[in-house]
Amino acid sequence: MRAFLLALFLVSAPSALAQRLTETDFSPLPLHEAMRLVGERYHGRLIAARLAQPNAHERGLGVELVEELRLLTPARNLLKIRLDARDGRFLEVAGRGQIEALKK
Repeated sequence: MRAFLLALFLVSAPSALAQRLTETDFSPLPLHEAMRLVGERYHGRLIAARLAQPNAHERGLGVELVEELRLLTPARNLLKIRLDARDGRFLEVAGRGQIEALKK
């Protein structure tokens, strides 16, 4: 009887867990899309990319997953660029030569 009531509850009303999974379940931004976003803003060559966990500040902004890219600029500087993996929002750009690498 207990199993029947549990099954009836699960079928008749969406659980909080199921709702939460639906709200937060997403596919990360494809790498080619992240590269396109970075390429529209900076000159350089992508040398590395990975998915990373958000830091405390990023988590506070509602970020669940980060795409971290490393870009070698024409001046041979290395930029570390962090994007929100959900929507491609720029979260952080670190490294020397950011201004020189910016596309106008």
